[in-house]
Amino acid sequence: EERSQSFNGVANIGYRPTIDKQPSTEPVLEVHLLDFEGDLYGERLELEFEARLRGEKRFGSIDELKIQIASDIREARERLQTC
Repeated sequence: EERSQSFNGVANIGYRPTIDKQPSTEPVLEVHLLDFEGDLYGERLELEFEARLRGEKRFGSIDELKIQIASDIREARERLQTC
């Protein structure tokens, strides 16, 4: 059964340099859907990219990364309202 719902979100495609001490040799895709609650593990998703917010960066701590992600989410919400 196919569902055709759309959700806004933010994504990271990269090597997780702040999280992984030995970054992967393969990029990882992580997506955070905004205002979504539920379990999508094992589900097939289709992504459509609207804009690039910033490049990948190593942060000094997980807390610095969390602050940046919150900022990225605010910026994404602003940009997505104008699309």
